[in-house]
Amino acid sequence: MTQAQLIHQTLHTLAYLGVREVCVAAGARNAPLVSSLLASTNVKIWNFFEERSAAFFALGRIMADRQPVAVVTTSGTAAAELLPAAIEAHYQNLPLILVTADRPKTYRGSGAPQAIEQSGLFGVYATIVGDWDARDEAPHEGHCSDGPMHLNLCLDEPLDTNVPGIDFSCTTMQSSPEVGATGQLQCDLVLAAGMHPADAALAAPVLAALGAPIIAEATANLHGFPELQSLLIPGGERALQSARPSHVLRIGAVPSWRWWRDLESMPKVQVTHISRTGFSGLARTENVRTLPWASIHSVQLNRLDTSCGILRFEPELDKFPESEPSWVGKIASIIPAGSRVFLGNSLPIREFNLVQQSAKPGVEFFSNRGANGIDGLTSTFLGTSAMHKGESWLILGDLSALYDLAAPWIISQMDHPRLRIVVINNGGGKIFSRVAGMRSLPEAARSVIENRHSLSFEPWAQLWGIEYLQTDDVSDLEDLLPMPIVIEIRPDALETEAFWKDWQRPVIRPR
Repeated sequence: MTQAQLIHQTLHTLAYLGVREVCVAAGARNAPLVSSLLASTNVKIWNFFEERSAAFFALGRIMADRQPVAVVTTSGTAAAELLPAAIEAHYQNLPLILVTADRPKTYRGSGAPQAIEQSGLFGVYATIVGDWDARDEAPHEGHCSDGPMHLNLCLDEPLDTNVPGIDFSCTTMQSSPEVGATGQLQCDLVLAAGMHPADAALAAPVLAALGAPIIAEATANLHGFPELQSLLIPGGERALQSARPSHVLRIGAVPSWRWWRDLESMPKVQVTHISRTGFSGLARTENVRTLPWASIHSVQLNRLDTSCGILRFEPELDKFPESEPSWVGKIASIIPAGSRVFLGNSLPIREFNLVQQSAKPGVEFFSNRGANGIDGLTSTFLGTSAMHKGESWLILGDLSALYDLAAPWIISQMDHPRLRIVVINNGGGKIFSRVAGMRSLPEAARSVIENRHSLSFEPWAQLWGIEYLQTDDVSDLEDLLPMPIVIEIRPDALETEAFWKDWQRPVIRPR
């Protein structure tokens, strides 16, 4: 098989898998593949200078449109930069296609330049679709796989950069219909998180008919359905502390609440998951079962006659107007209807869960909660926003922003969208100050663990030619110009600490 045939067949494999967008981080080794992609039709090419941003941007594109997207790298450590996004795609069960150029197989184990062991590089986090060089037989078209897939393409010199492209609309693999479990399921409390807006629309009438109380994160995208308003319980973590359920139904992704982790030590509480990921999110197996997403329509859901006794709580944000949760509430209130919002880990997503009732109709929420990390959040946000016609808002912490400084590179290739990147700068990782085991540490140790700093994000915005605004008045965020902007918010640290101390006081159940 010639190099041209190998590249040509690889492109057909991508087309067959349903790929219509490719994120390219070009180099010498993958130049033949890149040139062939650029000569192809019915495929969108996004160009990146580094691989980690490319992979997380691709992840965002998959999140938004629920179609496979490929990311193409050159050889060596360039391929290794894909691992964080592959991990996130694995735990979100998203079809991220990793295409890595490589040197011929004969170089493996030699220590020659750009000749690392790329086959199997991603371990359990990617199914190996192919590991091909010109000595192999022509690769087949590939097969369907849940989660990320890896194609490793071994190219020898001289590199052929004159391979013609293909029409990516020529063929597409037929997806298999989803099959759900059947039978009856009883529950007295629903936990909801991490659902695509389309999935939320399918789940809403089912949950309304069930009639059980619902604790939903903003990312569940259930806040806008009138038929659910009487069932949605505000208060998040605090409300859950009052609950005494016997059977919990979790729908969507694994939630962020501490109470969820406490379920590990409540083996008598039955937990059923209906999710697209297949992960239970719990280590215990007693009284735990996981059902495929299609079960939302095939299983008969019934509410238990007993009450779980859950209480409603509203955060008293007016008492702490300059605290971080209050600022998140103010931002939620001014985000226009029809916007797309991406919530970063770790505090912003928890804070927005407290104030989501302020969100306007038609606002869609996304987040990276597969591995709960802060890698690539800005890049993933840009991926979810790339084709969105309305406003797009990212709300993340300062350390999360510092983790992804290269992300805005791709903005110049986007259609000048109305991007609002809100950085809540509290001078370090304040999530750690809420961890009980950290509070007793010496101040010097806490400073290191929190990565305290005094940085401003204005130079970051200037680097990428993006507008910048630092404000202490939420009215400044109304009627923003139709262009990308970095918005820096600096909440009051003492008020923030006071809010959380007040909010986390023990729940006293009425007699």
